Amino acid sequence: MSIKSRTSALKKFSGIARTDLPVDVIEHIVDALGWRLLPLDGTEVATKDDFLEQCAEVFGLPEWFGMNWDALEECLSELELETPGLLVLWSSWGEFAGAEPEDFATALDILQTAAGTWAQDGVKGGVLFVGDGPTMEVPNI
Repeated sequence: MSIKSRTSALKKFSGIARTDLPVDVIEHIVDALGWRLLPLDGTEVATKDDFLEQCAEVFGLPEWFGMNWDALEECLSELELETPGLLVLWSSWGEFAGAEPEDFATALDILQTAAGTWAQDGVKGGVLFVGDGPTMEVPNI
């Protein structure tokens, strides 16, 4: 798939997907679309607590964020999005997915739900996984 066709696919994207595009190319596409890019670096994420801490930082979650799944889902659904698109670029996600598959599945579910809420609010995008990890039943962009 060419860069042009991937740009077109990303422009219509809403949800969760994987990509083999280099991060700098993704950053360029997101910038050209006028979207907001939130890098979620999984190099330090091996547990649920690590993931929740990373989300609190990346999404700028409020102080009352309770560091649990329910609070994460609530906070992500109520994010103030003042952009036509938002792309969470989750790199180095494989360690968490392999070490804590049930928690990883819960994280995926919450992120998918959040992307659906954002789409209902007219915001394109979602979560794009970059790098190696276990097989996931998600589209590839």
